[in-house]
Amino acid sequence: MRIFLLRHGATDWNLAGKCQGLTDVELNAAGREQAEAAALRLATEKISAIYSSHLKRACDTAAAVARPHRLTARIEENLRELDHGALEGLTFAEIRTLHVDFIRDWRERPAEAVIPGGERLIEVDGRAWVALGGIVARHRDDETLVVVSHNFPILAVVCRILDTPLNRYREYHVAPGGLVRLEYGAAGWRLDGEPPLRAD
Repeated sequence: MRIFLLRHGATDWNLAGKCQGLTDVELNAAGREQAEAAALRLATEKISAIYSSHLKRACDTAAAVARPHRLTARIEENLRELDHGALEGLTFAEIRTLHVDFIRDWRERPAEAVIPGGERLIEVDGRAWVALGGIVARHRDDETLVVVSHNFPILAVVCRILDTPLNRYREYHVAPGGLVRLEYGAAGWRLDGEPPLRAD
């Protein structure tokens, strides 16, 4: 089974460097272009099903990919982004000023760091992995799927497949509109291609 793990296109909050978790921000012009570019890239694939987080930026990206295949994306809420709680809408500079203790914990042990009023990264890892397992269980081994999600669920999945501790998630980077190709079979999960390593 082949799975294309797709990060939604960009929003104005992405460009402004704001924490964007469960706030339902729409794609901007660049994000819509990225969604269409992903759709074009996947247009020649024989896609059996498309799954998406319930958040609009993911749904709209999934809809663009689904259109050439005459499919409708299926909603899987556990693909949603990390709940940033009190950090929603803040820039990273503001967080460094307003949440000093959290920033220290996030730098040292991000998997377990408790976001004020939000979620831990390890919880995102758990629910995203369960969601992905449930998705592949519904399909035959010869099918190709697209799963549209967000930054932290995708990075958590990549860490799991590459056996990288979640605290080292910063080693990887998937840009808005970026794709990660996965394969799933009798031997389990594997990445199809090079890991999406952070360049900086």
